[in-house]
Amino acid sequence: MKLRLVATIVLGVAVLTGCSDSPKLAGSAVVINGNVIPASSVADRVDKVRAQIQVTDPSLISEVPSLIQINQRAVDHFIRAALFEEAVAREGINVTQRDVEAYRDEVFAQYAKETIEAQLVSQNAVPADDVEGFMREIMIQRILMEKLAPGADNQTQFLAMTDYLTTLSDELGVELNPRFGSWDPSNLITTPGDQ
Repeated sequence: MKLRLVATIVLGVAVLTGCSDSPKLAGSAVVINGNVIPASSVADRVDKVRAQIQVTDPSLISEVPSLIQINQRAVDHFIRAALFEEAVAREGINVTQRDVEAYRDEVFAQYAKETIEAQLVSQNAVPADDVEGFMREIMIQRILMEKLAPGADNQTQFLAMTDYLTTLSDELGVELNPRFGSWDPSNLITTPGDQ
């Protein structure tokens, strides 16, 4: 009887802490540089993405991602966003809201808004209410790549940025709740967990 009670308590604690062995990871998806990204933020983004995919014209979506893929892409988003914000601060990168809006308008003028939103939600787990956030990250990437490898070709610049972000990731520390997988800093993506 006592053994069953102890087992029940241990199991209950594991469930309440988000299946994490680390107290600081309890209830979190990831901790970056001591900053907690709650599992609820990831769940909210996943819910938005899933709802948007369901109401998006199927002819605009090349492939419907699985729930595991959506979860991974949502977690990847939060990690990369934190890394880019740190890079912005360290490198003195300035991207204004006006810059983002001009870039958004340029992209929407070239491609239909619905097509862009469908591709972003299905391929990158970017809900419609974060399209500008995604475009801001693209602008930061471009500036950072040029800053790290001025005048070089795209591949060289991309590799320079990846090396920079990998080093930054290692320096800041990216701790993923095992439920959400593990962080692969050399590829800047997560690998699936036991979601």
